[in-house]
Amino acid sequence: MDSIKDLISQIRERGNVEESDTNQSKLFDTSKLKTNPKQMMGDKHKYISKEYQLYGLRLANKLDDKKRSTMYIKWAKEKPRGILENALSFTVDYPNAKDKSRIFMWKVKELEAEYHKDKDKKEEEKKGDKKTKNKTKQLPL
Repeated sequence: MDSIKDLISQIRERGNVEESDTNQSKLFDTSKLKTNPKQMMGDKHKYISKEYQLYGLRLANKLDDKKRSTMYIKWAKEKPRGILENALSFTVDYPNAKDKSRIFMWKVKELEAEYHKDKDKKEEEKKGDKKTKNKTKQLPL
């Protein structure tokens, strides 16, 4: 019969063999991914914890505007995603543009103005509907 010391050493040896076979860093190594933030922006933006941060960095990378990456992160957080997607698809259609970021910002400004205009119209229609309903409810006695 083996001593307790021998049993513990055997368990440790088995554990070391199993750990080397199932190394988690090999399974989930993100350094080889193309969308890895470290490869996209260097060491400046290596601590990303939210989805909008990664989206902002991807915008900056697609527009070749790494200087304003923090602005794109802020926009990804605050602005509707549909506006940013439409502006990006519009910008990508200009392959020979000198500065894609300018086209992107211009298109975002246009789309936001259109978005707010439509939103204001809908609010006015709702107010108008409420006023007509209130008038029909109040009948003179």
